[in-house]
Amino acid sequence: MAESDFAAPPDPTEGYQSTTGLVALAKKITREAEKLEAYMRENNLAMPSFDVDALADFPKLPEHVAQSRREIIYATKELALLAHGPRESLRWGVWEFLDVLAVQVINHFGIAKLFPTNSTITLAELQAKTSLDATNLARLLRLVMTKGIFREPAPGIIAHTAASRLLAEDGDLEAWVGFNTEDIFPAAAHVLQALKTHPEATSLARSGFCFAFDTVDKEPMFVTLGRDPARARRMGRAMASLTGGEGYEVSHFVNDNNDLGAVDAAGGTFVDVGGSHGFVCVELAARYKNIQFVCQDLPKTVESAPKPVCADPQAAGRITLLAHDFFTEQVTKGADVYYLRWIIHNYSTPYAVRILRNLIPALKPGARIIINDHCLREPGRENPHDEAVMRRMDIVMLALLNAQERTEAEFRELFRTASDGFVFKGVTRPDGCRMSIIEAVWQPANGSAANKVSDQTS
Repeated sequence: MAESDFAAPPDPTEGYQSTTGLVALAKKITREAEKLEAYMRENNLAMPSFDVDALADFPKLPEHVAQSRREIIYATKELALLAHGPRESLRWGVWEFLDVLAVQVINHFGIAKLFPTNSTITLAELQAKTSLDATNLARLLRLVMTKGIFREPAPGIIAHTAASRLLAEDGDLEAWVGFNTEDIFPAAAHVLQALKTHPEATSLARSGFCFAFDTVDKEPMFVTLGRDPARARRMGRAMASLTGGEGYEVSHFVNDNNDLGAVDAAGGTFVDVGGSHGFVCVELAARYKNIQFVCQDLPKTVESAPKPVCADPQAAGRITLLAHDFFTEQVTKGADVYYLRWIIHNYSTPYAVRILRNLIPALKPGARIIINDHCLREPGRENPHDEAVMRRMDIVMLALLNAQERTEAEFRELFRTASDGFVFKGVTRPDGCRMSIIEAVWQPANGSAANKVSDQTS
């Protein structure tokens, strides 16, 4: 990529100005809602609804309409905070974990699957299908109803909503809820204990997760989940749900945001380090017809991959699944691109540096290292909704692995610490995506990494 390709991305907060007046916020919500609804009516699109047959996702919207939707989300949150006031917001905001608790139990016992989505059931009939007693089932259901999950159209009669229908029918989303409520939730509850005991918070085996599941100084989360096939499958499906969610689609990297044209023209090699079953390689192979792909992951993951890796024989023939541990020396030598999607954010700096250093013996001059992770902006520079999502993910990384999301400066320093041979190229972020493309190029001075790295973003 040319240096100019790494110009500062458009600021997604442009057009959004915090408005402190209640009436001004209410007018903004009305104005933007009218724009959104008018577009949907003009295009015969289904309106958002809690009804059981409502669409699960918003349709793809043109940017100016999508911006109206975002404005509604930001302004309603701000209006609610102002209307509650700081004391009441703090008082009741800390109770949101109880909503998670209720969803945890409802999801664990598969309540949404116990009666057809197009029918109703009495509480007594529903209770008879579970091991929960009537009182606890009712109290949990009535709490999740305040979040739009299930409804009670008449006393003691339970019906589905769009959200409960998804818990019944979307296995990946069910896994996402389960992983978050049964693995991340307990881990988060033990972060304080972990930080009080080990305030440096860098060890994989001293995280909140390890305190929650009694594995401190024994094993990290990935090993624990690997011992339990059901939990491992649930995490895998949860990640599939996240990848398909708004702002995380792999298409943001595949479509015109990777500058792989020259690699394709030369029939070069792209290595997906820790790439699971190769879903990124499959998407790229459909677009780039000459690149050879190597998808690396641990032996169990590679063994469980579908064979062939995809239905298109032309693409499948160019994708090699290879067992490799990225904490050991890179085995695929001389590739053009080494790609790490959602890898580096799983590790604190000592581990992340080790991962990058293990690439070095395989790197040819000019090899590109692409990290596809969140890149945190300065506080307040992100739109309010995305900032909350990304900073929550940062805390999830702390809770599970003593890991972190990073800023551009922290990525730059990560490469600098790993080797002076890495030239940091910068960060780009596709429109509509929460994940950034962080890139460095291997350019050892005089054939070695002895000299100090140059920084083309400074």
